[in-house]
Amino acid sequence: MLEKIIDITVSAGEIIMKLREDGFQTKTKSDSFDFVTSADIKSEEYILNILSEEFPEDSILSEEKGKIENDASRVWMVDPLDGTKNFKNGGTGFSIMIGLYQDGKPVLGVVHAPAKDLTYFAQRGYGSYVRMTGNDHLLHVSKTKYLKDSIMVTRISYGEKRDEDRLEQFFDVKERIPESSVGIKLGLIASGNADFHVNTQFKASKWDTCASQIILEEAGGRITDLCGHSLDYNQSENKWLSSFVASNGILHKYILDELQRIYPSRE
Repeated sequence: MLEKIIDITVSAGEIIMKLREDGFQTKTKSDSFDFVTSADIKSEEYILNILSEEFPEDSILSEEKGKIENDASRVWMVDPLDGTKNFKNGGTGFSIMIGLYQDGKPVLGVVHAPAKDLTYFAQRGYGSYVRMTGNDHLLHVSKTKYLKDSIMVTRISYGEKRDEDRLEQFFDVKERIPESSVGIKLGLIASGNADFHVNTQFKASKWDTCASQIILEEAGGRITDLCGHSLDYNQSENKWLSSFVASNGILHKYILDELQRIYPSRE
């Protein structure tokens, strides 16, 4: 099943890359920084068709189509193009994400970054991997113990102001790596190439974290909301109400303590 999902994400990546080469359309959604492209739509159509054929009894939750209700005990959570702004602006930091939620938690996830030619994937209890140039490599988070020695994954703003921009000045870190897709950000942490990420985009949703969460956790990392609570995929809202922190696990308490100092009312 995992290889099948990898194949689906890779094929969706080929669709996206072809559209970027041939040309695509863009339209805004809620505001000028929130938009969808024909690549999002085509990728989603392909993924949903295949998932519906292969797993007809499962439900599907996807960014553009919403929820296709069936057996709610297993839900495929799909982001057909995570990092749309990066894609639109000619970057390489976008991905396709497919995660499987079952029995209250993510159990399988694939994040494919076609412009970077890499695929992160994991299944509960079987470890976390990245596939590059046809070879699979086992992932493990870093052993960084102190924030001053850490690498923080930040966002690429494209002119949009968020709390996250202000947060950067509060964390005394060794280095900051700007990246777009949540899946790639957490993949960097899972692979030990970065140590933590604080996401304060209150538009983040279940499809942004399902696949990348299992990849991070199987590599030894941790993800919680800003107060340290586990992400609750049973909540009625698709959007996360408190956003999240992802880390190598070792640094997690220190990051949450710092956030509590900055935002003392979060708890």
